[in-house]
Amino acid sequence: MEKFVQKTRKRQLQDDNDSVEEVESSIVEETDEPKNNVIDTNDTKLNFNYLFENFFTVISINVKKLNAVCQNCQKVICGSTSSSGNFLSHIKLKHPGLMDKLKSCRERYKKPKNVLTQSKLCHMTSQAYNPISTKLSKEKITDLVFNYILQEMRPLSTCEKPAFKNLIKGLTNNEEIYIPDHRVIGAKLNEDYKAYVTKLTEQISMKSYICTTADIWSCNNKSYFGMTVHFIDETTFKRSSYALACRRIQGSHNYINIAKTITDILNNFCINVTKISHTVTDNASNFGKAFRVYNQQYIASNVTTDTTNDTNDLNTSIDVDVTDMSSIIDDIQKYISNEHIDDDEELILLPNHMTCSAHILNLIATIDTTNITEQKYRTISRSTFGKINAFWNILSRSSTASDKVFKICNCKFPVPVVTRWNSFFDAIQKLVLHQTNVTEAINELKLTKLKSTEWSFLQEYCQVVEPLATSLDKLQGEDSCFLGFVAPTILSLMNKLMNTSHLVYCQPLCSAISKGLEKRFKAVLDLNLPESKPYILASVSHPKFRLNWVPPIFIQTCKSLFLSECNLVGSINSSQLSQSTNSEDSDDFFECIMPSSQLSDTYGSCSLSANVQALTFLDIKKKETKNLHILNQYPIVKQVFLKYNTTLPSSAPVERLFSAGSQILTPRRNRLKDNTFEQLLCLRSTKE
Repeated sequence: MEKFVQKTRKRQLQDDNDSVEEVESSIVEETDEPKNNVIDTNDTKLNFNYLFENFFTVISINVKKLNAVCQNCQKVICGSTSSSGNFLSHIKLKHPGLMDKLKSCRERYKKPKNVLTQSKLCHMTSQAYNPISTKLSKEKITDLVFNYILQEMRPLSTCEKPAFKNLIKGLTNNEEIYIPDHRVIGAKLNEDYKAYVTKLTEQISMKSYICTTADIWSCNNKSYFGMTVHFIDETTFKRSSYALACRRIQGSHNYINIAKTITDILNNFCINVTKISHTVTDNASNFGKAFRVYNQQYIASNVTTDTTNDTNDLNTSIDVDVTDMSSIIDDIQKYISNEHIDDDEELILLPNHMTCSAHILNLIATIDTTNITEQKYRTISRSTFGKINAFWNILSRSSTASDKVFKICNCKFPVPVVTRWNSFFDAIQKLVLHQTNVTEAINELKLTKLKSTEWSFLQEYCQVVEPLATSLDKLQGEDSCFLGFVAPTILSLMNKLMNTSHLVYCQPLCSAISKGLEKRFKAVLDLNLPESKPYILASVSHPKFRLNWVPPIFIQTCKSLFLSECNLVGSINSSQLSQSTNSEDSDDFFECIMPSSQLSDTYGSCSLSANVQALTFLDIKKKETKNLHILNQYPIVKQVFLKYNTTLPSSAPVERLFSAGSQILTPRRNRLKDNTFEQLLCLRSTKE
């Protein structure tokens, strides 16, 4: 029996050697050069180069000796530069399934131009097998370490940790590699932040309209004032968003501190308040008072001049347009230069203010719905929500209960967050979708069961508030959401609530939401109010909406307002063109053949063009309104769109900034300097 096994083994080895020799002989026959000329004293040419780009990776090569590692099993194979026998034998014995791939690769490498030389092979050795061995400059290493610390929101001292140093040394296989310390990273942080401020200031200076959002955030017994800036590219209509600041604000959050902080941030980026369409904040009273007191129009109408001993003010109306404020600001600056204001007083100018539409919807869902007085609704809602809260509490406090529920329902149930009403609706909606399993889980946890009427109440509740949740999600967008979405969204929400019927339990809830919308969105529902102007023009100038959303009783009002705004924008553009033309050619030589009336018609008769553009824009087909690029065909309408739709409908971007800040300002980093934290957060926001 042993002799038979030995004979069988010898026969297998003989067959393997024969197959290897066949492959080698076929390779030699396919090369143009004879076998005895394969090795050159100066440069060795390999006729089996396909092996080292698809199956093996070269480790080292020394004249005729060649060592390579298998890409499949990582085994090191020793061979010769003149023979592929060892490498082919390894594939034949260890990876027989790769023989077909090997033959196909050999066919692709028949041409002599693909033959690898020893110098190229050595280059492959340094690049492919050990890519980290390439030397890096100190600047490159500093950039890599800094980007890691910044993006992963790690402390600056991370680069000095022994574990981090061992990681870098182990990866590079170099004990003497340069690793920057926290001072170098700190200097890099200051340098990059200064470059960030300079670049952002240049970008803002080139934009006609920008929007800002602001809010206050508290963490680790400290308060921070955050601001973001947003503007639209006039070519691609893509919105760009950047962090302006997340500055430490000390003392009380009163309107004076808020106004001073905003002014300081705007001055840091050389932003003129006339360029800001709106600053969007939540409904906090301190923000509202700050903008009422220090709004640019209020100051312009109350600053008096004493140079002529006249008691009249600057004669500026409170309703003056933002684009006409440049002269007013100049008058204020002249007033200051004449030392009519004390040196210790600071001139504070704030832009136009707009409250966050998403925050208003959140108030309707949380405040207005809790004031329902109908006893039937209050009874069933308290009973139902009390049982659900008990279910959520035990899930968040007991891992055993959570495991039981997951085993029964095969899913996790989210627990609502107090500050986000959306999370409450999402949590209830998921319970309704898994009603049968949730009932079983409640029985397993020995909690109070929900009655059939209470489950019916939850289904009606989701039916009523789902349009509200959808509206809230739409208005919290940043990249594809504009101020023009507010009015159509609110009107659509009102129509859905009015058309909701067959309600047994939640009719009071539906009425409460409708009343809350009527109370808090008067400017959207009554389009005759002066406050409705930005909402109307933002929606009408948007190709998606135009006049399609306007109720019939307000069609003529909105259309007239839109035409008037287009004429105003057109007249401003024509006056600028006329001034540039007059400055270039002030000679009256051609006045005899072109009277002044004709000149005015040439440069001032833009009302006809503006009306034509506006009316044509309103009559375009719906198929042509799929994207915003159609505005390029209507330059005047495009300017109206940019003027009003640069404003965001919500202050969600600054809240997202605070979310990133909470990951940087952890409790273990409570000694982080305020300036360093602000720089880290602003630069981190640009890497997302």
